Amino acid sequence: MPDYSKSKSIKSITDGWNYSIQMNRWFLKPIGVWPLTLCETTVEKIGCMILTVISCLLICFLLIPCTLCTILVDTDLDTKIRMIGPVSFFLMAAMKQYILIIRSENIDECIRHIRVDWSRVALNHEKDREIMVNNAKFGRWLSSISAIFMYSAGIFFTTVMPICARRTEIIDNETVRSLSFPIYRGLFDPRTTPSFEIAQFTQALAGYVIYTITISVCSLTAVFVMHACGQFRILMLKLEDLADGKERKSANSTHEGRLGDIVEHHIRILSFIARTEKILNEICLVDVVGCTLNICFLGFNMMTEWEHRETLGTMTFCSLLISFTFNIFILCYIGELLAEQCIQIGMKSYMINWYRIPNKGAIGLTLIMAMSNATIKLTAGKFMDLSLASFCSIVKASVGYLNLLRTFYI
Repeated sequence: MPDYSKSKSIKSITDGWNYSIQMNRWFLKPIGVWPLTLCETTVEKIGCMILTVISCLLICFLLIPCTLCTILVDTDLDTKIRMIGPVSFFLMAAMKQYILIIRSENIDECIRHIRVDWSRVALNHEKDREIMVNNAKFGRWLSSISAIFMYSAGIFFTTVMPICARRTEIIDNETVRSLSFPIYRGLFDPRTTPSFEIAQFTQALAGYVIYTITISVCSLTAVFVMHACGQFRILMLKLEDLADGKERKSANSTHEGRLGDIVEHHIRILSFIARTEKILNEICLVDVVGCTLNICFLGFNMMTEWEHRETLGTMTFCSLLISFTFNIFILCYIGELLAEQCIQIGMKSYMINWYRIPNKGAIGLTLIMAMSNATIKLTAGKFMDLSLASFCSIVKASVGYLNLLRTFYI
């Protein structure tokens, strides 16, 4: 993790807490999945509920017509394969939004947990505060990179491609204009004005919602897990000071008091990770399965556009491929960081000067060692740990499906 300089602007508990969860608020509020319990006024709560309904309707506006068009319209195999990717992406977004809504209580608990952690940072422990600021910055940085990739690729696909696409003439000499996503004409005919403009604008809004849902998942994961990693680093500082109690000038003047504080802090971190896992494990399963398929179909579409010498299409699908790959990489990378931090707590318990603790006080460290041996990991639906090895497996599976698809298609 890169080393960031200390932020002088964060001078209070409220500043630190707001800075830590600001990206989550920016992404979750517009799509209506920000917990209602964190809304301060009645107007804000009503607005959040309205945004939830609007977001669901916009997702349905893309998912239902595209699904019907893929299944019912008699098109060639190339077109159907091209449509499977967007339909699966819309379905992923709908499932993730539903999970975020039903897990809003857990999201609220995690955010309030972060607020309490900021309030527990003692003013004379500048190093603790610096660790929390640096981890918050890194979580924000990961969220920002995910947003840049996803929004850039989304703008290309939703806006630039339809505008620059060639218009084709059909038999009765009518000019057909391209939409970002096809619409089943049994529900709605977008070929005439202003129907086309309305459909195009609505699809752009729906695209924003879907891209923001994807970014929100990445942002929640980055912010929550990096906060937990920061707490683990603070816990390691406490372990280093357990024997003497001189460095941190703790209020606990006895070994028993410092050890009790360490155990309580460790349990608090593990409970936070358990809540985070409860929020994310189903969403991560959707992401792992969906991204495995979408990376395959995006690679296929990019190669098809390349063979047809469509530069804009090739660039667009390439940017989408990079965005999807990067998002799943972030989830796996963050899972790897969390697992490493859990292991380091156990190692630090072994390496401190435990022999300087009087009487049998060092026996209490065995509890921390035992808990650290049971490494806490982020999982995808309890089926697969999120790690760099898992990321390699996902990419290998996607490439394997791509080769199978190419063989079948050729």
